[in-house]
Order: sequence, then structure tokens, then C-alpha cells
Amino acid sequence: MNKNFTENEVIRFLGRLGNKWGTGHDSVSTILRKTKKFLAKKKDKIKFLEKVVILLEMLEAHSEGKYEIDDGSLGLIISALAYLVLPTDLIPDMIVAVGFADDLYAFKLVFDQLSGEIEIFKNWQEKQLADNDEITVLD
Repeated sequence: MNKNFTENEVIRFLGRLGNKWGTGHDSVSTILRKTKKFLAKKKDKIKFLEKVVILLEMLEAHSEGKYEIDDGSLGLIISALAYLVLPTDLIPDMIVAVGFADDLYAFKLVFDQLSGEIEIFKNWQEKQLADNDEITVLD
């Protein structure tokens, strides 16, 4: 397997994943389940775990109907998470030391594309926590 990959190769791969998975409720539920299962086994090996977690939180909030994500952003999130959990990507994950390098690159590309949406989500998330704290204090 060629260990060198280009941005265009990763983008094309993400695009194929997005087309394959789609953005419907079943796709969202499946990728949430698969990503959580994957993280339970491999989270110690992923150096970019905070990026995975924020996308997972965004997708979960969307799935629960609490936070709206447009289809384009939703497709990118699903594609990045699917790329992570699939063992057959540009660099197979089982290759020690470099197996997650392409996954990291894919997450970087997605984060660059979604940086504004991610900031909006983080602000929304903080407001939700603050609102829940106020409710608890009033009880």
C-alpha cells in the first residue's frame, strides 16, 4: 500500500463514503453505533480523539433532534467517522505507527471545511450546559 496520499485522494475517498452512506436517519444511527463501538476498542490509539468526539457529539445531537446540521455538513461528518471506523482506507489502520495518519488527515480536512459550524455547535453546547445548570439550581 502506498503510504503517501494527496488531499485530492482523501477528498475523493470521503466523497465516495458520503455517497455510499447518505445522510438519512438509518445512516446516522449506524455510524453513531459503529463509531462508539470502535472508540471503545481503539480510543487509546487515536491521537486526534477530541476531533472525533466533537463530530460524534454533533451527530448525536442532530440524531436526537436537538441540533440541526445541513446535509452537506452532515455528509462530511458521516464520511469522516466512516473513514475512521473502516479498516480499508488509504493506509490500513492495522499498520503500526502510521495506520491512523490518513484518518488524521481526513479529520483535518473535514475540520477545515466545518470550522465555522463546529464553533457554532460548541457555543450551542455550552449554552445547553449553562441552561441545564440553571434548571438544576432552580429545582
